Amino acid sequence: MNRIRVLLFAAGLAAASLACADPPALPFDRVVHATMQHRVVLVGELHGTAEIPARFGELAAAMAGQGPLLVALEIPRDEQSRLDAFLDSAGGEEDRQSLLSGDFWTRSYQDGRSSAAMLALLERLRQLRLKHALTVRAFDVESGTDIEAPARERVMAARLAESLAEVDPEVRLLVLTGNLHSRVTGSAPWDPAHVFMGTLLAEHRPLAIEMLPVSGSAWTCTGADVASCKRRVLPRSERQTGLSIGSEINERGHHGLWLMSATASPPALAARSEAP
Repeated sequence: MNRIRVLLFAAGLAAASLACADPPALPFDRVVHATMQHRVVLVGELHGTAEIPARFGELAAAMAGQGPLLVALEIPRDEQSRLDAFLDSAGGEEDRQSLLSGDFWTRSYQDGRSSAAMLALLERLRQLRLKHALTVRAFDVESGTDIEAPARERVMAARLAESLAEVDPEVRLLVLTGNLHSRVTGSAPWDPAHVFMGTLLAEHRPLAIEMLPVSGSAWTCTGADVASCKRRVLPRSERQTGLSIGSEINERGHHGLWLMSATASPPALAARSEAP
């Protein structure tokens, strides 16, 4: 009996020590540390960079190593069957061609979400599924849907909530989406009726982290015209790269802001056609 008491006391000391330990110093390790207390993690991005999908993939790997994970991507729901087929495949050339045949990848309006970096992310997730309990879901509205922006936020939030309800409680949710959708407080300054997706998920207590380039380039669209979508050098910024993260929501509607340098990632099909 005394031995059991000693072991229990020692385990309690170890747990207390872990809880009181200083958080990691490196930005990525600090992000992983912050996610450990949340079932839902929202990553808000500026679409069209190489670095953000890559770091999201690293975060998915870290979280999948801790337990079952549901990864949700801002891709039209009607692409789900192609996603499933690719993720279940060997990832060969024919498998990639089949994935890229969908409207999401072939559309003329390339806003950065169907980039070469996103294709690389899907390959990373395919490989992770070989080792871990990992599922991928497309949660955006179907391709070609004519829908107002506030209604689209509600649809995406509802789909994420439904996905959580369909899985066991120990399954965590990691979401990659635009950095307006991921805001967890308030509504759009230009329209009080436009409540952000992250805000609509408040009952799930999501952790929201914004990954924002402050130097380099990105593939972006500046209007509804297809011609507005191209590689752009980002405006000069006085802000320094680095991470700020905590329990409070910042002025940009997130718990964390990770400032970084970035490189534009072109549409996946264009990048493949230009490859030697």
